Amino acid sequence: MLSAITPVQVEEVIILLDRLSEARQARATQGTTQSAEDIINDPERRALADYLYGLSDAARKELIALMLLGRGDFEHSYPSALETCSKYVDADDQVIYLMGKTVRLAEYLRIGLDSIARMP
Repeated sequence: MLSAITPVQVEEVIILLDRLSEARQARATQGTTQSAEDIINDPERRALADYLYGLSDAARKELIALMLLGRGDFEHSYPSALETCSKYVDADDQVIYLMGKTVRLAEYLRIGLDSIARMP
């Protein structure tokens, strides 16, 4: 059960991730490549990072746990999932970890939300 982040906030993260994915796909379709500076300054990426930084530490920890739940890590290795959750304690570590998962993060968050919704 979520206590520090609401399902609406998770949905907002998913929307930002979808926008980032759509922008990546559009660039790929056009054959456009980005420099490292372009990637860092990408407006969709910046919007996601800003949103994540705007969440509380507890909310970002729940987002990480929700991602791990959606990815199946808790079912696969509960101790490993708990260790992952405990590693990322400050805002920079949490945001960098989540930003590194953007390719499938929206999918994992959707699955995690669905799993929580089905819990008694």
